[in-house]
Amino acid sequence: MSRIAYPRLWHMFGAFFHQDWDTEGDDWPDLICNFAQGQSQDELEATAVELDRLLNEITDATALEQELFHVLGCEYDPRPDLGGPTLREWLGQVASFLRQEAR
Repeated sequence: MSRIAYPRLWHMFGAFFHQDWDTEGDDWPDLICNFAQGQSQDELEATAVELDRLLNEITDATALEQELFHVLGCEYDPRPDLGGPTLREWLGQVASFLRQEAR
């Protein structure tokens, strides 16, 4: 895939989950809250829908990791600080959090 396939995710991960993500917040919920501040409710929902589509389209764990870290520009690795969830589980949590922020 490419960042063009997921433009909202590319923006969110590249702008808030970059290599210096810890200057944006303490953990991923902080990063999502910061991202949400500049977005409309519709945009947050659309970003969550893009995450859903990513998870439906990329079923292989290695391909998902490649897409997230090498195409979408995410430098944040959630697995250690969340006690070991898979990327798929974490991305599902991010989609849910985005939807909560959209309310």
